[in-house]
Amino acid sequence: MAKWLRFATTRIDEDSRKPEGVFTAAYNLLESGELSPEEWQRLRETLIWFSKNLPTPPESFNAGRAIFWFQPNARDCLDRVWDMVELLRQHSYHVTVYKCRGLGRKVVDGEAQAANAGLAAHLSGFDCDP
Repeated sequence: MAKWLRFATTRIDEDSRKPEGVFTAAYNLLESGELSPEEWQRLRETLIWFSKNLPTPPESFNAGRAIFWFQPNARDCLDRVWDMVELLRQHSYHVTVYKCRGLGRKVVDGEAQAANAGLAAHLSGFDCDP
């Protein structure tokens, strides 16, 4: 059975109380002043791609405690997430990849990703170092 994927840092998000996702980490890194101009541009272009190509929940959706997961067949998204992971790791972020067979109660369900509001069943994590 294919597994959903979540990429998260070891930092704990204050809203969800779960490991901070790579998008939050990427935006924090983008604003940190720690990137070279080339890295900043690469990360900015990646985040712009996601904002154009990854559907977002409606504005009325409260994402506070929701945890987002990628569909295992969302290749374009996953390839770009791995690029972000590489850059985050180069700047001392520890990133873990979580795999989950079932998400439980989905509050958002899309082609590339879904979100659940509770703990995911069958959760296992592994370090993303090759």
